Amino acid sequence: MSDKRTRHGIAGFVSVRLRAMESVALMLASAALVLAAIAFVRSGNSSRGAEDVRADVRRRLANQSDELDTALGALRELLARQAAGETLDPDQIREGRLWRDLREEAARTKVEAGEFRVLDVRSHQETSGGIIEGALLIPIDELEARHHELKEDARPTLVVCAMGGRSAAACEFLSKEGHFALFNLEGGMSAWRGTTERP
Repeated sequence: MSDKRTRHGIAGFVSVRLRAMESVALMLASAALVLAAIAFVRSGNSSRGAEDVRADVRRRLANQSDELDTALGALRELLARQAAGETLDPDQIREGRLWRDLREEAARTKVEAGEFRVLDVRSHQETSGGIIEGALLIPIDELEARHHELKEDARPTLVVCAMGGRSAAACEFLSKEGHFALFNLEGGMSAWRGTTERP
């Protein structure tokens, strides 16, 4: 009888051990499955991350290519102007600018002779104090939407603002949009000594 109990005891013990081992195996399999799922998600994120990097590199290369095309186009235009006899200032050539700065006295002479049209890019509030006679008023924040209005006049354009900074930015923008013969009033309206009118 003691042999029977011993056998049953051993069989029970083995049975309990097998169930425990099955449970441990099941837990290990579950853990392995969770780890595999995490690895799969991470590898998916890695491939998405790598694709994001590739897309960013392609975008940057395209932007650089566009910038180089723009700079090369500006240099070609400057060379064509010089070949046609136009006098360019050294800063235009160094900076690849299709527009030039103009001092107040020279600008005033051209405006008074009717040789220039005037584009004022100051805000409506700023221009309420006075503008150069006959100036076209297009605030700089409206310039992108309204620059086509400049095509109506073939004269060179004097671009003005309060101090000369925004008008320089406007000249840069307009030159990239195909507008030529642009002059930035150095010092802006603060330097202007000519006649003005109310808008």
